[in-house]
Amino acid sequence: MLDEPPRSRIRHIFLSPRPNFALMTAADLLGFTLKELKREIEDGAIVAVWTALGERMTREELVAVAMQKWDQSVIEAALGKDAPSVLPEAIRLVELRGRVPRYQRDVLRELARREGTSVDAVLARELEGVASTRRGVGGIAWTIDGDAVAGDLVTGVGAQASVRVEWAVG
Repeated sequence: MLDEPPRSRIRHIFLSPRPNFALMTAADLLGFTLKELKREIEDGAIVAVWTALGERMTREELVAVAMQKWDQSVIEAALGKDAPSVLPEAIRLVELRGRVPRYQRDVLRELARREGTSVDAVLARELEGVASTRRGVGGIAWTIDGDAVAGDLVTGVGAQASVRVEWAVG
């Protein structure tokens, strides 16, 4: 079972109606120290905004950082039955079965071991790279609610977003 502190933090990040968070709260939710979070902001890895309440982190930015910090399977497990209400269907996990040569399976396993993650996460990342590289090549294109997508992980869109993938044969 998912460790309770990350589960509750993930649920707070994804299910909170608040548009932004104090930096201390954001740091706590992400499991960072305030000093670490401020360093990430200074380095430009995380974007903070200024409001009447001071420097804050938007909910969308918090979600984006959470999606990088935790495997999506961990996030979906933490969200449970609430996942469909906050994650667009197009980015929710589905089971995929395929047959590959043994050495490719072994490469995926070794990459996952070295990165301290799952084979699922490695495969998803590599397929994201393929999708990004091939966008516009051979007629592949996709849109979310009519807006072209660069193939990057989609965050900040509602769970009701519609995704359209088109292949042109040529």
